[in-house]
Amino acid sequence: MFPPLSRRLRLPLREAVLTATTYFVCAAIALQLTRFDAGIAVVWLAGPVLFARLCSTPRRHWIAIGLACAPLAFCASILFGFHGLVALPLSMLCIVEAFAAAWLVRRIYPRFGRFQSLAEVGCFLLVAGALIPAITAFAAAYSTHVTQGLAYWPAWRDWFAGHALGFITFAPPLLLCLRGETRQWIASAGRKRMGEAAVLLGLVLVASLITFGQNAIPLVIVPFVPTIAATLRLGRFGAVSSILILVTVGLSLSLAGRGPTTLLASPMAVKFQVLQIYFASVVLIVLPLAAELRSRRRLVERLHTAEALHRAVLDRMSDIVVRVGADGLVRYASPSALQVSGYAPAELVGRSMFDLILPEDVPVIDEARGKALAHPDDAAIVEYRVRCKNGDIVWVESHIRGIVDEDGRTSGTVSIIREITRRRQLVENLTAQAMTDHLTGALNRRAFDEALALMLDASGPDASKADTPDQQATAGCLALFDLDHFKQINDRYGHATGDDVLVRFVAILRGAVREGDLVARLGGEEFAALLGGLSLDQAHLVCERIRTRFEEAAVRDPSGARVEATVSIGIAPLSSGQDGRAVMALADDTLYRAKQEGRNRTGLPILPGSEHRRSA
Repeated sequence: MFPPLSRRLRLPLREAVLTATTYFVCAAIALQLTRFDAGIAVVWLAGPVLFARLCSTPRRHWIAIGLACAPLAFCASILFGFHGLVALPLSMLCIVEAFAAAWLVRRIYPRFGRFQSLAEVGCFLLVAGALIPAITAFAAAYSTHVTQGLAYWPAWRDWFAGHALGFITFAPPLLLCLRGETRQWIASAGRKRMGEAAVLLGLVLVASLITFGQNAIPLVIVPFVPTIAATLRLGRFGAVSSILILVTVGLSLSLAGRGPTTLLASPMAVKFQVLQIYFASVVLIVLPLAAELRSRRRLVERLHTAEALHRAVLDRMSDIVVRVGADGLVRYASPSALQVSGYAPAELVGRSMFDLILPEDVPVIDEARGKALAHPDDAAIVEYRVRCKNGDIVWVESHIRGIVDEDGRTSGTVSIIREITRRRQLVENLTAQAMTDHLTGALNRRAFDEALALMLDASGPDASKADTPDQQATAGCLALFDLDHFKQINDRYGHATGDDVLVRFVAILRGAVREGDLVARLGGEEFAALLGGLSLDQAHLVCERIRTRFEEAAVRDPSGARVEATVSIGIAPLSSGQDGRAVMALADDTLYRAKQEGRNRTGLPILPGSEHRRSA
C-alpha cells in the first residue's frame, strides 16, 4: 500500500525547508566571512549544499526545493552581500548554477552520486568544477561590474574560483553523507574496523591541527599521508571523513588568522583562494583514489564470486577444462580429468599436452592450436585420440579458444574436452554399415565406386605412358564376377539357399585375394574385386583360382541336397587417366564374352597389341 497523501507531501516539504535553511546559513557565513573589499565571496558553501541535495533527491522534488531556497537566497544576499537590485540576479544566479550543474551531471552520468569510478569523478569535475561555474561567472561579473563598479575580469575570477573550488571541495563529502554512505559504513563495520577508523581519522585530525595551528612552518604536505592512508584502508568513508576533518580544521583556523596562509604576503581574498585550491587538490587526489579502490574491490569481489562459481561448475561437470600455455605445457586441468584419463589434475599440470596424444594425431591438434592462437575470437574444434594412464586409448573432442593477456597477445589456449569414444565407434559402425552389404559382409556399390575412383587417381601419372598393355596393367586390375544361372538356383532351392550360395562365394573370394584387395557386391549375384598392383596375367591366375574353388565347393539346401554353382569372370586393367565408367564397360564386355563362350570361365580383354584374346 502507498503511504497516505499527507505523508508523501510532508517528506518533500521537509526536505525543501531543511535544504533552504541550510542554504541560507551557508550563504550567510560565506558572504559574512569571505567577502573582502566589498567584492565577491571567495568561498561559496551554499552552492555545494543545494547541488548535493538535488543530486540525492528525485527530480519531482526539485521544484519544491528551488521555490523554498529562492527567497532565502535573496534574503542572505540582501542582508550580508550586495545591497540593492543586484542582490536578486546574483542570488537567483547561484540557485540556477546549482540546478544546472545537478541536471547536467545527471544527464551525462545518470547514476551519479557515489563516486565509484574515475568516469563518474571526471564527469563531476568537468561539469560542476569547471563548465557551469565558468558560464555563471560571466553573468555575475557583468552584473557586479554594471551595478557595483567592480572590475570585470577580477570579478569573473573571484566568482569562478570561489564557486568551482567550492563545488570540488564541499560537494563530494556532502553528497556521500546525504546518500547515507557514512551511515551505512558505520552500521556495517565491526569493532575492529571502527577502532582502525578512529586511529586513522585521529591521525588526520592531529596532522590538520599541526598544519593549521601554527604560523611558523608551512607543513601543508603533512595531512596528505594520514588522509591517503585512511582512504586506502577505509575506502570512500575514509576519504570523505578525512576531507571533512581537514576542511573544517583548516577553514576554521584560517578564519582565526592561523595556518600557512598567514605566510602569504597577499590580500585575504587571495589567501582564501589559495586555501581552497589546497582543499580542492586534496579532493582531486583522494576522490579518484577512493573511486579506483572501490572499482578494484568490486572487481576482486566479482572475480572471487566468478572463481567460486567456476570451481563449483568444474567440480560437477563431466567435460575436462584444460588451460595450456603457448609452450604447450598444461597450466590447469579440471577435476574431471581423473575420470576420463586416469590422471589427477596435479599430474597433468606442468606436463606437455602432447605427451598424452597419439603421435599420429599430434599434427591435427597442433594445427588447431595454431588457428586458436592466431584467431583467439574463433573456436577451433578437433577430434583426436588420447592415451589414458591405464594404457587405454579414447577418442576426445576438443573446443579450443585462445587466451588474450592484458597486452592483447595470445598467451595460450583453453580447451573444453569431451570423451566421444562411444560416439566415434557408433559413427564408424554406421559408416561401415552404410558401406557394407548386410548379407555377405562385402562392401556395397557405393564403397566400390569410391575405391575405384581413388585407385585410378592414385595409380600414378606415368602408368598410362607404358609401352605395352601388360605394363599398363601393373596399376592393378578390376575383376567382375557373375554367378551362372543364379535365378534357377533361387527358383529350384529357394532364396534362403541362394543366399547361402552368395555367402559361400564371398568367403571363397576373400580367401583367394590379398588382405588389401577390395571385395564388393554390386547387386544381386554380381560381385567385383579390385586387385591392386597385379598385371593381367597375375589377375587371371587369381581369378582362375577363385573360379575353380567355387566350382568345387557346394552348399546344401534345407533337405540336405547338394547345390553346386559356377561363376563367370571378366577382367579389365587399371591405369591412370581412365574413367571409372570406361573401366567398368571394358570389364562388362569381357564378362559378357565369357558368358557367350560357355560360362564358368575367366575372360581377358581384347586390347590393341595384346595377345590376351582368349577366355579360359
